[in-house]
Amino acid sequence: MDICMNSLFSNNMYLELNLNAPVMQGIFPLARQKSPLEVFRVIEKAGKDNRIRGIILNTGNFSCGMEYLWELRNALSKFKSSGKKICAFLSDANIDNYCMASVADKIVMDEQGTLSLLGYAWSRDYMRRSLEKLGIGVREMRYFEYKSAAEKYTRDSMSEADLKQYGEYLDDIFNLTRTALMNARNLTDEEFDLILNREFIYSAKSAKDRGLIDYIGGKAAVTEALKEIEGEEVKHFVLYGETVSSLTGDQANYNPPKTGGLLKKSPEIAVVYANGQTDLEKGIAAWSLSQTLRELAEKRRVKAIVIRINSPGGSADAADLFAEAVRYAKQKKPVVVSMGQAAASGGYWAAMNASHITATPYTITGSIGVIASWFYDNGLGSKLGFSIDTIQRGLHSDLLTGFLIPHRDLTDEEEERYKVYIMDMYGVFTAKAAAARGMEIEKIEAVAQGRVFSGAGALNAGLIDSIGGICDALDTARELAKIPQGRSVVYREYPKPKFTERLLSYFRHSLNFPANSGGKTNAVKFFADIRYRLERNGQVMPVLPLSGSMPFTL
Repeated sequence: MDICMNSLFSNNMYLELNLNAPVMQGIFPLARQKSPLEVFRVIEKAGKDNRIRGIILNTGNFSCGMEYLWELRNALSKFKSSGKKICAFLSDANIDNYCMASVADKIVMDEQGTLSLLGYAWSRDYMRRSLEKLGIGVREMRYFEYKSAAEKYTRDSMSEADLKQYGEYLDDIFNLTRTALMNARNLTDEEFDLILNREFIYSAKSAKDRGLIDYIGGKAAVTEALKEIEGEEVKHFVLYGETVSSLTGDQANYNPPKTGGLLKKSPEIAVVYANGQTDLEKGIAAWSLSQTLRELAEKRRVKAIVIRINSPGGSADAADLFAEAVRYAKQKKPVVVSMGQAAASGGYWAAMNASHITATPYTITGSIGVIASWFYDNGLGSKLGFSIDTIQRGLHSDLLTGFLIPHRDLTDEEEERYKVYIMDMYGVFTAKAAAARGMEIEKIEAVAQGRVFSGAGALNAGLIDSIGGICDALDTARELAKIPQGRSVVYREYPKPKFTERLLSYFRHSLNFPANSGGKTNAVKFFADIRYRLERNGQVMPVLPLSGSMPFTL
């Protein structure tokens, strides 16, 4: 049973939602790792459960993407709309974690906790001078104003296009967060500006003095906050999450709702995760995942498909293969895309054929455009003591010869041929986007050129259909599939991870790598990025900047 016997008949019971174990995007079946969908369904179940009076939101050091925090806040707001209460517990929090927690009636902060309200910044590191010192040359084949994926290697500061598009993105998400916090904590414009621009970092004591939290402490402080909320002591608790970091102790488990009544009769909504670069074998693994979509399209019991996309793009072949699988599936049943942190460039290409596209306000999307870059030896071989001698048949046959990278730059004539190729691919991208969205090519062109948008900007541009998260996508899929509201539904997640993937996931979690380790993370990103570029040297790709493409939230 979900509820222990001494709480079974209590109508003053609180669910501790312990989020300290990481919530991962995708499917991770290990007991300690919960999928976002499972967390949302637990909140939904608690909202309908007459035995649950409220939620203790135990965030501790919980950290994840701002789009997921927005979805979580929405789910908790819906929970509160039925008259139920929330008490949030914080330890170390940035502006997004705090904004999510501000949905609570009372906020408790650990005595040794830190609240950092620095705002948002988008930054890119630039490697042009480093590559020059190494003797590596780069030619940026860019013909669209906002398609800035190669700037990292050809510039040492932001272009006007990046200043504009990412500045507007930051304006959108900053204003959204500002409004939410001001409403939640009854702040004036002057108070918010003081909090952000003068004080910005808070101990528990200074946060309480400023009115940003309500109580200081741990379990005892939470108990006091609940007593104020309820007007009496709360004695009965159930737990979703780990017991080790629980505030309420080893309580009875509160499990997610069952996936449906009699499984053979309940309709199924398939939830498919497409995470990472648009690649045929890695990232979204378009070859296998496209086949999964086609198979799901043929299953009679599957009434709708929801695809959660988190992708900055990459290979056009992979993006188009996936998009065609979406288009095929849509002919059989509704296909709804839920955009996560980013679904842009090739990620948008993969999504655009869906029956309905929803994105969070914090999603980076759009970036309809393609780009190529050419890395070549501009002294590297000489520095390392290497030389090259070539015999060839064909004027351009030596293009890919050299040590580590091509030994020469493109000629102007060769770049002109690349330009024709790039423009052709861009024409394919914009034409397919126009057809998928039912828009005239001129309207697509007006919002293309590689430009990125926030979710709100993409909605205004006609690139998506609604603002929402994965729960909203599931509701839309249910509506499009004409499944009655009272009917139980089975939710199944795909792709099914292999045993080795489960094992690797377990070890990654056990090693407890930090989510943000500053310089180390940036260095890893740089080497991963440069390797990705070199492996695809000269390829025309619909891709975002692979590092620095997400705003830092502090």
